[in-house]
This record gives sequence, C-alpha cells and structure tokens, in this order.
Amino acid sequence: MIIIYLILIAFVLIAAIYDAALQKIPNWTSLVIVVLGLGWNIFSAEGLGVRDSGFGLLAGFLLMLPSYVFGGMGAGDVKLMAAIGSVVGINQVLDLVFYSYMAMFVMAILFIVVKGDLVKLLCRLRTLIYGLFTGVLAYQKPDQSDAASSRLPLAPAIALATCYVLYPALYNSGFMANLCLY
Repeated sequence: MIIIYLILIAFVLIAAIYDAALQKIPNWTSLVIVVLGLGWNIFSAEGLGVRDSGFGLLAGFLLMLPSYVFGGMGAGDVKLMAAIGSVVGINQVLDLVFYSYMAMFVMAILFIVVKGDLVKLLCRLRTLIYGLFTGVLAYQKPDQSDAASSRLPLAPAIALATCYVLYPALYNSGFMANLCLY
C-alpha cells in the first residue's frame, strides 16, 4: 500500500506543479491516478475493494462539484480529487476534501495579504455583514485589479492535503522513520 501512496503523491505533485505553472491540470495525471486506484483496489489483496474505491471516486467528485458549478475552481481540480478518492477510498477522501478546502482558504488569505489587498477585502466584508444586519444586502464585487478577483491554482492545496492525510499511514509503515535523522 505504501508504494501506491508514494506513486499517488508523485502524480498529485506533478498535477500541482502543472497547475501552479500553467493554471491547468492535465487530464492524464487524473487518469493515471484513477487507473492506479481502481486497479490496486480491485486486484490487490491489500486493496480496499471495488465498492470503497468507487465510492471514494464518487464522493471526491460530488464534494468538489459545487465549487466548480459556482465558479470557485476548475474541472481539473474536481477530476483530481475524484481520482485521489479512487485510491484512498471513501473514508479518507472525506478528510482529504476537508483539509483541501482548509488549505485553499489559507492560501487565498495569504495571497490577498501578500498582494496588499486585505484592507479592500475587509471593507467589502464589512459592507456585506452590515447589510445582513440591516436587511439591505449589498455585495461589492472586487475590482479586476484586486487579488480577490484572481484565480489561484488549487492543486497545490490538494497536494498538501493529500500528503497530510497520508502521512500517518506512511509513518506507521516505517517508511518515514527510515527517512528521519535521529
């Protein structure tokens, strides 16, 4: 199982590098991960089985789909999470989606802070919250020059979350202990 997790991490990192550089995740990375996940989980005695692998793929897809539909992420991010779900199964893909969203949030806030647009964001947020309390909904769309209107590559956040979720399995296998210097 450790070899499968290491191959998964390698392909997720490749997807993250592509996304960071080109703002696009190649379909072949997701396809390789799906073939790896379904193949391993169906044909290996150590695998999760076809049901758990299929449900992991479906859960990864369905949990990320609303963000795509509402314009928060690209289709490549959805396909990548579905592919990862086929490897790790339903239980771990739920954690992975949660940690991916958390990493995406932190990365977005850091991006806005680095670009120097935090004050603009807080002013728009203040107007929105004030409108909620007064009954006058007033959403101010960010300007084109604002960092909040920029598209961020999300595959690096997915890669970070994947490494975080798989770390205990890698560590408990003894793989990580061999890499640590005492």
